[in-house]
Amino acid sequence: GAWPVLSGLGLQQQATAIDLAMLRFTVAGLLLMPILIRRRLTGIGWPAGLMMTCGAGVPYVLAAIGGMAHAPAAHAGIIIPSVMLTCSTLGGWLLLGDRPTRLRGLGLITVLCGIFLLGGNAIGSGQLPGHLLFALAGMLWAAYTLTVKAKGADPLQATAVVSVFSLTLLLPWYLLSGQSGLAELPPGDLLFHAVFQGALAAVVALLCYSRSVLALGAARGALFAALVPAIAVILAWPVLGDSPSMREIAGVGIVTFGMIIALGAFDFLKRREI
Repeated sequence: GAWPVLSGLGLQQQATAIDLAMLRFTVAGLLLMPILIRRRLTGIGWPAGLMMTCGAGVPYVLAAIGGMAHAPAAHAGIIIPSVMLTCSTLGGWLLLGDRPTRLRGLGLITVLCGIFLLGGNAIGSGQLPGHLLFALAGMLWAAYTLTVKAKGADPLQATAVVSVFSLTLLLPWYLLSGQSGLAELPPGDLLFHAVFQGALAAVVALLCYSRSVLALGAARGALFAALVPAIAVILAWPVLGDSPSMREIAGVGIVTFGMIIALGAFDFLKRREI
């Protein structure tokens, strides 16, 4: 949930989307390269490996951070998970046979209502390019979620595939472009973004998320992304100076309540009815 806001902070500090992506995958790729060398693509295969890389690697990161050049980071924290939740639930149902229960469906509808309430102020604001990029990022994230579940991929191996493949794809482009804002960052800020983007967001967060998808299924694992809007809206206040309105605070509460329903906290009501 902190990633959209801290990525927006990097853009304010004169780094570009490609700069932040390069920091992310250089650190993560070098950390996890021994894992991929040892395990290779066993059990995953090239098609699924490339799909995972598109879903959580370079295309996803560039779409998400690139959209922040046209719309606020808080909007990324709202639109990306809402699109991802919808696509993961529908994809899990249609492709993996994970039919949502009535309570989970009610929870998802509640989550989406809260997210639309959060993002209502963004409609008609002239930020359409950014919103379209955020929607694309959400669809890519859903593709990663469904692929991990469909293949039953080991979370550490999947994270290594995304990181190393992304570094391999991005490095030639970055070197040939000759455009970098990293030299403008103070050493402390550069180290902060390298650790946050490369170690925490690219490795720790993706590893934990992948593990939750395997344990809970694509649709239920994806529901934890409902926390992203709340965290993004709240964190954007002290970090980026974007104070939340009462409408946004209400939306955060609705999203959280919907996530609790969808994760099964009220399943006992269904059992009691039976």
